[in-house]
Amino acid sequence: MKYAFLLKMAATGALASGLILFPNRTDAWGRGGGGFSREGQAREGGFSSDRGSSSGSRSRENYESEKGGSREGEGGSHEGERSSYNQGQHSNEAQRSSSSESQRSNERQQTASNEGERGTSTQNQGQRQQAAQNETNTRQQGADTREQSRQTSAQNAQQSNQKYEQNEQQSRQNAAQNAQQSNQKYEENLQQNRENYGQNAQQSRQNFANNYSNTYGSPGSNGAWYGGGSSGTWGGYYGGVAAAGAAGLAIGATVASLPAQSVPIAAAGNPYYYAGGVYYAPQGNGYTIVPPPKGAVIPSVPESSTPAYGAGKNYTYSNGVFYEPAGQGYKIVQPSPGVLVTSIPQGAATVTVNGANYREYGGVWYRPFYSGSDVVYQTVPNPTG
Repeated sequence: MKYAFLLKMAATGALASGLILFPNRTDAWGRGGGGFSREGQAREGGFSSDRGSSSGSRSRENYESEKGGSREGEGGSHEGERSSYNQGQHSNEAQRSSSSESQRSNERQQTASNEGERGTSTQNQGQRQQAAQNETNTRQQGADTREQSRQTSAQNAQQSNQKYEQNEQQSRQNAAQNAQQSNQKYEENLQQNRENYGQNAQQSRQNFANNYSNTYGSPGSNGAWYGGGSSGTWGGYYGGVAAAGAAGLAIGATVASLPAQSVPIAAAGNPYYYAGGVYYAPQGNGYTIVPPPKGAVIPSVPESSTPAYGAGKNYTYSNGVFYEPAGQGYKIVQPSPGVLVTSIPQGAATVTVNGANYREYGGVWYRPFYSGSDVVYQTVPNPTG
């Protein structure tokens, strides 16, 4: 639209310029025609004078007449030409005025158009500036939002780290306190357990001693053994046993383990072990050496054993202990009164009852007497009651 309007204005201006620059072309052409007519008449007149006098006279008259008429006609023609010229001038003036007015109108339109375009351009420029400002504001708002988001994230991260450190510190403190309390509680429990263990061990030892004394008896002074199934005096028993396993052993001693050749035996429902002429009773984690328990059956008698007779019975005797055959072995028994033996252990106790001297060993009572020049010992009932 803009370029079409400009082309239209250019064409209108070119037309108006042509009318202004060439306003008298038509009049000149009219005047030229008249000149050509006059010149033609002059030439005819000239040509007529050359033909003859009469003809020339007539020609002059005619010429004069014609000249007068011609001048009249020329005057009229000039008047007409002037009128026509004036009219043309007026027409040209009118055309120039109209063209100028049209040009001014076009200029005003162009100016208005330019003003409109400038207004439109200004409006567009304002719109572009507003759009640019809006875009700048949008970018600034986006940048502000991102910056705020970064700051918020940084603050949240810092707060989270601080909270984590606080929680970690609190956890460490709680762990340290719990560990300290746990250690204190552990020490207290350990101390209490030690005390309880000591008390229980003491009680267990006391109970075991009581039970052992009731079951197996207990050693006294001079090798005496009290209570249990082997009460009596047993001093020097294992010193008199001719067995390799008994060397250096004494009643009441403890060992951690049993010999490899030991065999289990029992007496009055209590467990024992026998190996190489030595008797063992379990005690705690070890074993205690004890006197021969009456009622126990062993697979064989000691090599130092000898026959013993009395009261219609036959026994096997060795170091103060009497044995009777029992099945596949020999049973430790209390002998009947009246059995004679030629010797008793050196550790036998001497007891005087009603002025008479007696000997006791392993719970068996003896009364010594002479047979010829030798001293022999005969089993008797307990004189003490």
